[in-house]
Amino acid sequence: RELRALIHSNNVFKIDGKFSLEKYKQMLRLNGYSDTQYEAVKSTELTQSQVKYNLLNSAFVTPYALQNLSKLNNQQRKFSYIKLSADQYKGKVKVDIKSVEEYYDKQTKSFFEPQKIKVDFIELSLSEIAKDIKVNDDELFNFYEDEKERFTTEEERQAQHILVESKQQAEQITTQLNSGADFSKLAETHSLDTGSKDAGGDLGFFTLGVMMSEFEDKVFSMKVGEVSSPVKTEFGYHVIKLNNIQTGTVKPFDEIRVELAELYTQRAAQKSLYDLTEQLTNLAYEASLEEASDQMNLKLNTSEFFAQNSTEFEPKFASAAYSDLVLNKGENSELIELSKDRFVVLRVKDKLAERQKLFDEVKGEINTHLTTLLSKTFIDNVAKQITDALTKGDNKTAQVLMDKNQLKWKEVGWVKRDSIKADVAIVNQVFALPKPTNATTYSAQSLNKGQSIVIALSKVKTTDDTSAKALERSLLNFESDAMFNSILTTLRKNADLEIFTERL
Repeated sequence: RELRALIHSNNVFKIDGKFSLEKYKQMLRLNGYSDTQYEAVKSTELTQSQVKYNLLNSAFVTPYALQNLSKLNNQQRKFSYIKLSADQYKGKVKVDIKSVEEYYDKQTKSFFEPQKIKVDFIELSLSEIAKDIKVNDDELFNFYEDEKERFTTEEERQAQHILVESKQQAEQITTQLNSGADFSKLAETHSLDTGSKDAGGDLGFFTLGVMMSEFEDKVFSMKVGEVSSPVKTEFGYHVIKLNNIQTGTVKPFDEIRVELAELYTQRAAQKSLYDLTEQLTNLAYEASLEEASDQMNLKLNTSEFFAQNSTEFEPKFASAAYSDLVLNKGENSELIELSKDRFVVLRVKDKLAERQKLFDEVKGEINTHLTTLLSKTFIDNVAKQITDALTKGDNKTAQVLMDKNQLKWKEVGWVKRDSIKADVAIVNQVFALPKPTNATTYSAQSLNKGQSIVIALSKVKTTDDTSAKALERSLLNFESDAMFNSILTTLRKNADLEIFTERL
């Protein structure tokens, strides 16, 4: 009963606000479902929702926990801050050459250049092959003749029907029709199909594969104006009248010339790609890449030197180049499928062994790194000095430090935890601080991306508990979801399951 109510409430299956059995069947067919499959899916969903509903009713949050969470959720804090960025103070620090040399000596192992290789390779791609495909009118027209079915619209038929429960009722209606009764009026009076009865049973135009097989077999065997004998389906008995036929038509050659040329080129390129990959596979096994290139009239490419973890080439390319077969044995690789329509065969041309980088090669890199570290240490110290001065009430010293480093307070005002009035990282730091007693609380905090801040937290307040109910619902939903997932995990762990990933 609940499953039926769920299906009947879906607007997709309604016509003029009422559930239509015919439309229900049509929509399922169009989406690749049988009624049994669809109802099984919905039954499972309904069962799961009922389990979740029961869990939701059994979950609870204590008043004490709700009160504390509500206070935290509704708490607001008033603050201002000073932000320092290491990049702005790199000019205030100096790295001497001795420090650079010492860092190099201690971190020598960090400055190795990995092994690199250079490879020759032959690449085949559908897009490049397609560029060389030439199409003449005769070939294109012959292709059109061979592919006419592809460019032919399906035959459509327009029919009316009257759906009744019994064969006897259907036969009585057939007798009335044979005596000259109006089909539309009988449909409006007797048909059980609420989706079409008000339109005189008219189903409009449809192609094969849309209606039930027994129904459409009859429709597509009738002549225009003919009224059928009763047709039985799972819904009951139908009396059908065929009103119109729109035969399938072939699109003219000139109308689809561009589309034909694209399809012809695609087909020819795919065939050529298949033939070339077969030939290249054989030649790469038997001969050198130079010979394969000459015999097949294909370009022999040469890469620059690259490391195994290089992002210059696809992972499959680099993996094949550094395989034992290619790198150590010096042989041609097998045919590698880089993507659906791209293939390559490669061979090592040259190697550069792993080596220790010289000091002169990396001293600039080290200098930059040490400068960044020193400037970050510098701003951390400035932030701490300002914070210490303010905490002691020495506002004069704090202002001198701020003026010297061109710093200013940024007033933010009152914020909640989810506020966007300041960066999330800053707001999180503000709400991590202890609640101030009487005076303003000051704190120096180090942030990511080479930044430091000084926070001045002046006040904390909790707003009225207007969202307690919403918070309780949210917590209950969280608890019930957690319980449901825990049950699923336990069931999976204890059940004997086999997952067929190829069917997912």
